[in-house]
Amino acid sequence: MTDKNIIWRDNYSRDNENEGSKHKRLENAAYEAAIEENRRNHARFVKISAAAFIILAALLAILIFRGSNFADDNRVAAIEKKLDRLEDEFIALKVYIASKLDQAIKEMERERQSLLTQNSSEENVPAPAQEAQDEKKPKVHKVLPGESLARISRYHGLTIQQLREYNNLGPDSVIHPGDELKLTP
Repeated sequence: MTDKNIIWRDNYSRDNENEGSKHKRLENAAYEAAIEENRRNHARFVKISAAAFIILAALLAILIFRGSNFADDNRVAAIEKKLDRLEDEFIALKVYIASKLDQAIKEMERERQSLLTQNSSEENVPAPAQEAQDEKKPKVHKVLPGESLARISRYHGLTIQQLREYNNLGPDSVIHPGDELKLTP
């Protein structure tokens, strides 16, 4: 072997090494490009997953909020029922007060009339026919749903015992809606 052969082989091996390193560099570049593409795809996947998670969390929050509104609607309906019941009781109380006020006014009118008749020159003035008829009529209360003897007696200014006596009711007697109770003996 001559020096030329050695130089040629050196050049050949250098050329082979250069091509091998070029090939390796190309492989490395392709590998790095593939890795970079995978990183980008992974980043997109993470972003899409995060967005989907946020959307699902928002939907869940909306469902929970609407469920609590449903419960609130039920509470409002229950409160409205209670208010209606209270309004009915208030109306009954107004009627009771009005009737008691009317009775008191009639009683005061009777007392005034009796004082006038005592002081007047005419001593034997007959009472009006209407008042006589009102006194002869027995007063009656028609039992409403939810009423008890205690409530009726308070409403009409009587004791429970008086109501029982006027209506021949024993201590274990039960009243029902629609029953008529006498309010006078």
